[in-house]
Amino acid sequence: MKKQMFVWLSALAIVFSSCERIPGNQLPKEIDITITDIVGKPVESIYAGMTIKLVSPEFKKLAIRQEGKFFIDKQEAEIKEAKGDYVLLTLPMLNYVELTGVDISLLIRNTRWQLCRACVLYRPTVRGVVLAGAKEGTFNLPAEMALDEAGNIYVIDQRTGHDLIKKVTPAGITTDFAGMANEFGRLVGIAIDNTRGLMYVSDATSQQVKAISMASPATISVLAGSGTPGNTDGTGTAASFRFGSNLVSDFGASEIGQGMTIDGAGNLYVGELYTATISLASQLRKITPAGVVTVVPGSRIEPMSQAEVAMPSGISIDAGNNIHYVSGSSGFFQGITKITSGGVASRLAGKTSFEGLNDGTGNVAQFSYPKAITSLSTYFYVADGTNGALRRVSNTGAVITLAGVGHFETAAYCACPFVGPRDSSYVMPPILVVPADAYETLAKAIRMNQAGGVAVRNTGLIYVADYGYRCIWKITIG
Repeated sequence: MKKQMFVWLSALAIVFSSCERIPGNQLPKEIDITITDIVGKPVESIYAGMTIKLVSPEFKKLAIRQEGKFFIDKQEAEIKEAKGDYVLLTLPMLNYVELTGVDISLLIRNTRWQLCRACVLYRPTVRGVVLAGAKEGTFNLPAEMALDEAGNIYVIDQRTGHDLIKKVTPAGITTDFAGMANEFGRLVGIAIDNTRGLMYVSDATSQQVKAISMASPATISVLAGSGTPGNTDGTGTAASFRFGSNLVSDFGASEIGQGMTIDGAGNLYVGELYTATISLASQLRKITPAGVVTVVPGSRIEPMSQAEVAMPSGISIDAGNNIHYVSGSSGFFQGITKITSGGVASRLAGKTSFEGLNDGTGNVAQFSYPKAITSLSTYFYVADGTNGALRRVSNTGAVITLAGVGHFETAAYCACPFVGPRDSSYVMPPILVVPADAYETLAKAIRMNQAGGVAVRNTGLIYVADYGYRCIWKITIG
């Protein structure tokens, strides 16, 4: 791996938290403290579950053992021991996804003491557990996913002949949701319009975009698509699509001409192949809630060289209506393409490459058959296919690996005895300037296999579909 050093200017900048008000007086008293670990070594960074020691002569004068409450920002910490001039605290989990400077305060009855302000760095913990599948054989090939307002996950499960949509609750309870009567062929995109109570899917077998009632999933209608492959704009069945029909597990060609996302107004965006006469050409289409289909400006690629090829496999749209999509297979560009709301296309992260995983910014980063992308706040999250990894990408193109081992260490491609999924966790590095492969190394603690879909509930809760281990992962940060 490359050992370049890079600074996360925005993603890993220290956020000096504005402490939310906790009970007590408006103007807290000040107490000077020393912060160490349990053996007395000075502490500059902390994490959930860690035990720290706070020392101050003033503690001897206070009824800490009987009435004291310590807070790390707004979260109360557990007092393990309080004797004389010191206390031992077990630290709570905080809702931060980056290194963050935190306050420490003490509350006794109605009096609050400020012990320090932004005095230590909180280091979030990344945890990965299998939420559903794996052991019980629930899934065949879990692929793209979408979330409803309640946080339920809807997963395309690709099968021989007819695909299904499965529902997974936040507790991991999995049931069949739609497609049990063979209404679908090969599904290659999914999105949910919570306002209208509709789910949409791209069906590459029928070459149509279909609408499914969330309240009555057996009620399925065609929003757009004639049923014949083509690239004709129009309304409803007057339009035509040319979706790629590759399985999520297709290593030879990956997913091409696929993916779906939805904007705040209910407009859909889908990836497709463009024309049968130009090799490796692709584009994106926009579909209104009324079924009006048009080409997304700036999205059509008629490649003159291999380096220009970028056939979409997964799509996302941000609050500014900028579209980002992932594409790639061995020897082609593998990464993220951005199309602004004004139709200007550029590459955010990734490069022309073979199999492999590398963190970094822009064209330093390396992906391997990326399958799906979603966005929230200033981050993008990528299900990085044969790398078996969850990647997080800033809006400036800085890429880190949150979970996964990389292509050559996955169970599918390591040429080693089979190793099953591994639930685990790690603590983010304690420094702002880190070796480029720091997260790559740490993220291997969470052993995925092949990442086919991604959905984000919030920046601290991400789900990944693993078609190698045939399961759904729950990744938390905090």
